[in-house]
Amino acid sequence: MRAAALVATLAALALAAAANAAAYSKDPVQRHTAADMRRARALALRRSDLAAGWTTDKPAKPGPPCTAGPDESSIVQTARVDPSFTWKDGVTNVGSEVDIFRSAREARQDWRVSTLDLMTTCLLQSARAGIGKSVRVSLVSAKRLSVSSSAERALHYRFVLALRSTRTVQLVADVVALGRGRVTLVLHTLTVRNPLPATLVNTLVGVLAGRLNAGSLTA
Repeated sequence: MRAAALVATLAALALAAAANAAAYSKDPVQRHTAADMRRARALALRRSDLAAGWTTDKPAKPGPPCTAGPDESSIVQTARVDPSFTWKDGVTNVGSEVDIFRSAREARQDWRVSTLDLMTTCLLQSARAGIGKSVRVSLVSAKRLSVSSSAERALHYRFVLALRSTRTVQLVADVVALGRGRVTLVLHTLTVRNPLPATLVNTLVGVLAGRLNAGSLTA
């Protein structure tokens, strides 16, 4: 498999794994409402938030579920969207997952289990299941970084993966999550070798945080 195709495959599988995974009995119950879906779309990243050169991705097909997580079947999600965008190089990708829950308590419950260890396990599990045995996927590093945000909850994880077939390709995936009330909003990026410039990441985080803090989904 050519390196570019390999990277594009992982981008489709790994970054959207949580938002587009096939239904699994331990996942939160999906009970979407029209009102909360409208709110989620209003919070999410838009093509107009990005410079020229980015294109809107088609909705991803459901990927394999992560079986490593705790049982969250008592939690109800009332909205979930995950628009993403690809740079003109055909590989670099940014997106934003927006999850709205039935209550702030359930949103915080889901937040608490989204640990670095669990996300690392799910990322590797999804990538390996989707790419197949001909490509070896390994973890180079996984770490928590600082994040500057006025949101009620915030975290920044960075994962570096190595894909080995006839050659080795190193991918960098950043996950910046913001939470307030019933809402969890996640900016995710995927790049080759080097992370997306911090100036761009901080700008997009600022845009999403502004929308989140202007909302009223606190109950």
